[in-house]
Amino acid sequence: MVHRAERLPVTITVGATAHPYNIDIEQYRRTTVPTLREQRDTSDEPGEQSIDNQFWVRSQTDWSFGAGQKHFDHVDSNRGRFHTSVGIDPWTKGQISLLPLAETKNNANSWTNLIMRVFRANSGTEYMYVATGTNVYFSTNFSAADGSVSWSTVTALASPQNVTDIASDGTTVFIAYGSSRATASVAIGNSSDQPGSLGSLNPDRIRVVGGRLFFLDGSNIAEIASNGNKVSSSLNNTLPHAGTWVTVCSGPVGFYAAENTAGTGSIKFMSVLAADGLIDEPQQVAELPRGEEINDMISYGGFLALATTKGLRLAAMDASSGAVTFGPVIDDPGEVHSLAADERFVWFGGSSGKVYRADLSTFTETLIPAWASDMVSVGDGNALSDITYVARVSGKTYFIDSGNGVQGPQYQDHLVASGTLTVGSIRWNSHFDKILRTVEIRSAPDSVTETVKQWADSSVAYSSADEFWVGQTSTVGGTVKATVTNDDNNSITTATLSNKVQADAVDETSGSGLTPNLSESFILTLTLTRDGSTLTAGPRLESWKIQAFPAPVRVDEIIVPIILKSRVGTSRGLGSAIAYDTKEEYLALRTAMAGKEVVTYQEGSRSDTCVIDQIAMTAEKMSDDGNWWEGVCTLRLLTVP
Repeated sequence: MVHRAERLPVTITVGATAHPYNIDIEQYRRTTVPTLREQRDTSDEPGEQSIDNQFWVRSQTDWSFGAGQKHFDHVDSNRGRFHTSVGIDPWTKGQISLLPLAETKNNANSWTNLIMRVFRANSGTEYMYVATGTNVYFSTNFSAADGSVSWSTVTALASPQNVTDIASDGTTVFIAYGSSRATASVAIGNSSDQPGSLGSLNPDRIRVVGGRLFFLDGSNIAEIASNGNKVSSSLNNTLPHAGTWVTVCSGPVGFYAAENTAGTGSIKFMSVLAADGLIDEPQQVAELPRGEEINDMISYGGFLALATTKGLRLAAMDASSGAVTFGPVIDDPGEVHSLAADERFVWFGGSSGKVYRADLSTFTETLIPAWASDMVSVGDGNALSDITYVARVSGKTYFIDSGNGVQGPQYQDHLVASGTLTVGSIRWNSHFDKILRTVEIRSAPDSVTETVKQWADSSVAYSSADEFWVGQTSTVGGTVKATVTNDDNNSITTATLSNKVQADAVDETSGSGLTPNLSESFILTLTLTRDGSTLTAGPRLESWKIQAFPAPVRVDEIIVPIILKSRVGTSRGLGSAIAYDTKEEYLALRTAMAGKEVVTYQEGSRSDTCVIDQIAMTAEKMSDDGNWWEGVCTLRLLTVP
């Protein structure tokens, strides 16, 4: 029998059986298990993973892979993408900035449901033609301020009819009136002569593609000669089942036409016969999923771009056979109504006055280009509506908001007042809580320009009369703020963030943090605001960084040295000794450990739910009956959250 005053009683309940023990408090230890494992950086280059300051860091230095990614840091996430944006230009690699501000170009005309085309005349002049009802107008200074845009009226027909389409070959403008009357034509830029009839056909739509004129009249498509009649022995096809031809565009070895039949769009290929240059009959090369129709189609950069009732699709064209393979639909913007292409981009018109842009040089998946929201209509007194036509002229975007008429860049190149970019959900690829601590940005430095200073200039002294210097002439201007939203959909917006200065994640007005401050994930939204006085200047953000502290439910490690002998004195040496079958007790504890049983550990008035993680038996002697060892059985317990 052993008596030691330092021994204290504990109880370990396994299942329904309570096992009272005495422990050696000299070896007892309770420790909180560290949150973070020891860090080792095995990558080739240093990065966030190389720094161990107990904070978890997330940052972004590029946005050029576009929008549509809801989770920023899943295992398969692309750190060059984001979730959504409005008024933000992400297309300069390593930088985001504000987009141009739009303005109406109607010049007091209350226009809705316009047809719009932009033509480049053979003289080099750019003409914007619009049609509404029976009227056709054109302008050559459509880039001017709204009140300065001059619209000339094309002389009306003797018996005016509603216009359904406009096309041009750079010399002549063709005007379609659907079934109302035959096509009319007039010289481009002519407002004094009345359009004359071109043949007797009455198509719904007209396309000039690859130097050829196509008439699309409901279910019929045909190549048209200069006299307005169908070209003999060339393309002249009528769809079965009351289908409707939508548009025509060129390909590497022929022409592609889009049509809709029974609510589903398909693409037809039309080859050019080598012997006589005539166009062969259409052959179907692709059909969209049932219920998805084509609104528009263009060919650009080796791809077909499809504006459909579901969204935007790209299709790859086979340069030898004319076959096409289309990719998944980008459905985030919803239905796409119109298309235009320029430089490395395709612009596409959505709803609610929004234009979008896709980058054909950057793909996030096969045939899925990087894309993001672009310019937004400012309206003209009506609710923002569908973008039914888009055009690119001299590096600028013009478009039709069907409820508000012509929209284009503000003539002084003003930027939007503010833009927002939502990074998406940031969870550090883990599912326990964190506490967000700081937000930091890096922005482009003030713009500088090389300027000549003369020796006689005020306050300037030079050894050379015409020494060059680099002087600051203007600032980037504007401000950047961050909004952080937690899992409970509570948000805070920081005060204006200073370049390269860590800011606590607190509300700009109250100075308080998120409530609750513990959250599994955080949604970060950046708001860029243009300069208050120089409306062409705004921030150029080059990176953001946030730091959070991991706050998982903590686990205690309890080292319990049980006195495991045949007879053990009770607590503080008082009372009679307790008898134990040491082997039986050991096996009961080991069985609970092996089965990962949850046990209840009681010490004093504190009770913990635990698992036995490890057992170590230190023998002092064999029991008197020779059954098993006596000594100290040390348990490593881990509390269960």
